[in-house]
Amino acid sequence: MRFPAALGALLAVLLLNSCAKKEQVPLDRLDQVLFAAKEPGQIREFLTRNKSIAQLYFGADNGPDSSLVADLHHRVNDPELNLLYKQVQDEFPEENELAAQLGEAFANIKKAYPDFKPPRVVTMVTGFMGPDLVVSDSLVIVGLDYFLGPKAKYRPRGPEFPQYILRRYAKEYIAPTVVFTLSDAFNKNNPADQTMLADMVYFGKGYVFTKTMMPAVADSLVIGYSDVQLTETYNAQDMVWAHFIDKQLIYETRPDIKNRYMNDRPFTAEIGPRCPGAIGRWVGWRIVGRYFDKQTNPSITDLMATDDARKLFQESGYKGQKDEN
Repeated sequence: MRFPAALGALLAVLLLNSCAKKEQVPLDRLDQVLFAAKEPGQIREFLTRNKSIAQLYFGADNGPDSSLVADLHHRVNDPELNLLYKQVQDEFPEENELAAQLGEAFANIKKAYPDFKPPRVVTMVTGFMGPDLVVSDSLVIVGLDYFLGPKAKYRPRGPEFPQYILRRYAKEYIAPTVVFTLSDAFNKNNPADQTMLADMVYFGKGYVFTKTMMPAVADSLVIGYSDVQLTETYNAQDMVWAHFIDKQLIYETRPDIKNRYMNDRPFTAEIGPRCPGAIGRWVGWRIVGRYFDKQTNPSITDLMATDDARKLFQESGYKGQKDEN
């Protein structure tokens, strides 16, 4: 059967559009439901109807008490907070990139792990009353007001939000952070191995998992380094590795020493002021990445099931070298 040229072109466009359309995760926009509840009775009904949210996000283990209802009532009627809420709605419309990114990631996890059940994804806005993210195997709660970026009318404040951390509170960080957190359910490890190497490999496996499920996401969004930090660290990794070897850090077990290299900090002072914090996590990513790339038939399920950090490290062949072109 021959189609007229115009009809054939139209069918081709429709086919391309249908193929290109990304699967979206339905976001349960409870932020909109909450801000539509302007009376105390409506807020109490909202909390009663969403018990898991009340417990996990507001800490209301015994149901909505009067102080919580009063606090939320004040907030949803506050003119300034409503301006922030409007900014959230503009930044996160009904169809948004977060839904598309999580849709792709959840679909890829399902392919690798057929028993995976995508968690319900709920959004909230409270003026930073609750946490930024809550991630469990069945429920993800995203405090959208945290992730508006530097142009937000209000940003989270306090000693727990130094600039190097606050920089990551932007919408593009949400999906990779959720996927990395979900990777823990698949990330097998040996509890008896308390070495820094085991911690490094754990993070490295989580980062490789995140990149596998979200192949288009930038490395900077996975680990939280800036592009400049990534480039400089990659180019100086021989010196970073030399430090780990000289200080005999690979098999270090003392928590205070491990924390200096594994925890978030403005920079790793022991190496230098231009060395990012949590450098051990980055080195772990290099180790696991080289191991994964060397596999004949790389399988993310096999990688995540590997709990022998020392064997993985040895087979990676990593010694601070750059990738071969």
